[in-house]
Amino acid sequence: MKLQVAMDLLTVQDALELAGKVAEYVDIIELGTPLIKAAGLSAVTAVKAAHPDKIVFADMKTMDAGELEADIAFKAGADLVSVLGSADDSTIAGAVKAGQAHNKGIVVDLIGVTDKVTRAKEARALGAKFVEFHAGLDEQARPGYDLNGLLSAGEEARVPFSVAGGVNLRSIEAVQRAGADVAVAGGAIYSAADPALAAKELRAAII
Repeated sequence: MKLQVAMDLLTVQDALELAGKVAEYVDIIELGTPLIKAAGLSAVTAVKAAHPDKIVFADMKTMDAGELEADIAFKAGADLVSVLGSADDSTIAGAVKAGQAHNKGIVVDLIGVTDKVTRAKEARALGAKFVEFHAGLDEQARPGYDLNGLLSAGEEARVPFSVAGGVNLRSIEAVQRAGADVAVAGGAIYSAADPALAAKELRAAII
């Protein structure tokens, strides 16, 4: 299982600083949507230039103009780009077309999708490299939120998938047990007192 760090920061400088601390322990460096909106795709270019050996994920959360937006992100240096699962099939297919042109991948993010299992299978059939079972920060903050719902859906879908939404040292074993291909850790790393140590411990917990 790969480890992905989600950097929900707001400046290129902060992103480069965090990436520099944790890169040796992670496989995928994700530039979160707030970072891309605040700093632009120059952030993607900067992180890829600093860490050319890492998979760089631009979390665009594209909802329309799939081929165009994915093409822009790939040209900026992204290896993976996200499209929302709630987007039209043609949007996902367009993004996949751009990915094929660049020999890179599209991740379909199921945030906000009710029937995640069905949509995961459809996204995979449309050409997604993998599907992200994702609960956003707002959903995680609601009383009673439980990561197990995402893990169960991932197991049932039987497609390559990642899990994002409260992955930490306590839950990463369950994420791996569910068969996830990628564990996405955000706050567990970037909000830690020592992000490098947090990433190292998460890496060590992956069997």
